[in-house]
Amino acid sequence: MAYGLYARPGLISGVAAGYFVGLAGDSSQAHSARWLHARHGDRIATRGNDAMSVLELVAAGAGISVFPCFVGDADPRLSPMAGTIPELETEQWLVCHHEERHAPAVRTVTERLAALMREQGGLFRGERIAS
Repeated sequence: MAYGLYARPGLISGVAAGYFVGLAGDSSQAHSARWLHARHGDRIATRGNDAMSVLELVAAGAGISVFPCFVGDADPRLSPMAGTIPELETEQWLVCHHEERHAPAVRTVTERLAALMREQGGLFRGERIAS
């Protein structure tokens, strides 16, 4: 899964000129939140308690933050500030309990999730979607 920096379109001329929106509390321990703090911590102007709060703050124009590309690229209120962030790229695995994996409901969900990941792979890899 790819991550990138996003802001409200037209808000900021670039990463060097902007303020950032970080995560607070337990959420601040997420890898992407630690990355943001390590690189731009001196310019974090406000924080949200969870990812949805940060998303809404960024969409409202409070600053720049880091999001998974499938979130940032799919939200018309956000604009990517640059390319993906290689240090934050992760693999995603779909796992289920070995005793439950053949149950019809579990099988249906895993098959649908796997199909979604295949069909929308570009979005998860940070290949920008058309506006």
